[in-house]
Amino acid sequence: MARLNLKEQLTDAKRNGYAIGAFNIFDCPSARAAVDAADSLKTPILLQTSVGTVKKFGPEELFGMMDLMRKRTAVPVLFHLDHCTEPELAKVCIDTGWDSVMIDLSARPLDENIRITGEIKKYAAVKGVCVEGELGVISGVEEEINAEEGELADYETSLVFLEGTGIDAFAPAVGTAHGVYKKEVKLNYDLVRKLSETTAVPVVIHGGTGLSDEQFARLIACGASKINVSTALKYAYINGLKEYLHGHPEEYDPIKLNSAAEKSVRETVANHIIRFKPKSGGRI
Repeated sequence: MARLNLKEQLTDAKRNGYAIGAFNIFDCPSARAAVDAADSLKTPILLQTSVGTVKKFGPEELFGMMDLMRKRTAVPVLFHLDHCTEPELAKVCIDTGWDSVMIDLSARPLDENIRITGEIKKYAAVKGVCVEGELGVISGVEEEINAEEGELADYETSLVFLEGTGIDAFAPAVGTAHGVYKKEVKLNYDLVRKLSETTAVPVVIHGGTGLSDEQFARLIACGASKINVSTALKYAYINGLKEYLHGHPEEYDPIKLNSAAEKSVRETVANHIIRFKPKSGGRI
């Protein structure tokens, strides 16, 4: 099976006024829940895997599991490596079958970020794999990523980064954060709009958990075509388990317990997919 092309999918989303949800899965039930939600809504999605998830299962086992889930549906389901700070691991995932990878060297000096991201882009291009890069500091905590508030991306430096790397998708720091928001979120919508209007590289938004419907709609209207959701799935999974255990304290059936968690994740994914779809006009 030919690999799906991330940039083509995101370009279609931008053209038609919607965003593709990129959902961080962490096991078989969460992957199945995400795929089933996409299938029920006839909508493409990304199954994102963190570095920690790749290392827990191993690249081949994780890819095999996700591939089984993808075969359950006819809608496009892309496999994406999220926030990889290890270039060699990114290459392993490229070789194993991931459709796209994010190489995140935003914590390094700009010239080093550009150079190594560009090298990964060249390596991936030979295999038909797309690459996402990041500029600026997306704060908060998400598995291996733990960053304090820092400098956001700006337009001029973004152009330098895009020109120097040739990446297929761009995640500029625009004020979102990983994890749960603890204060008011101030987003740089103007940067999203300007990049979308003046470059052909799709803009990615990290830190989707906790943003309002209005913020999602405005980001998409400005041209954002991929929105990442991770923490919401973890909360859904754990809360699904807790609620089932609370309602069935005397029951010891792992299959029913897992099904409850899966149902909760499926509903959360579906809810976000609906929020990312065009309200009028456009298509999916």
